[in-house]
Amino acid sequence: MGMEKAEALAYALRLLSQRAMSRACLREKLLGRFPEGEVEGALARLEELGYLDDRAFAEAFVATRRKYGPHKLRFLLKARGVPEEVVEEVLAAYGEEDSLEAALNVLRRYPRRQDKAKAVRFLQGRGFPLSVALEAYRLVKEEESG
Repeated sequence: MGMEKAEALAYALRLLSQRAMSRACLREKLLGRFPEGEVEGALARLEELGYLDDRAFAEAFVATRRKYGPHKLRFLLKARGVPEEVVEEVLAAYGEEDSLEAALNVLRRYPRRQDKAKAVRFLQGRGFPLSVALEAYRLVKEEESG
């Protein structure tokens, strides 16, 4: 193993210990400091070791961002360089029920939730589909009229 590959690997591990990253993001950071051959070698080794896994990254990302709907999650994951097919697989597992539950939690904390137009627009801005936004509004209204 070349000295530079070892350095690239050590640097990559340090970055990953600070926060989870997609392969594309990590690759970009490493290319700023190391030659491409060293970077690819380090990435391959990290994948072998199980430290770099776009699917696991995407699943954790979705699990910790319950305030967003599937449209926004798709956009955020793609912006982080997660491959399209991984994004779609992970979001397929994030079903309609998860989406509705997340929308309800977000809406319950929204101060203007009594204003239907504002509430629905707010949820759509967070990436929830219109159907989910309308259903969440209906359920919250029901809860609160009691």
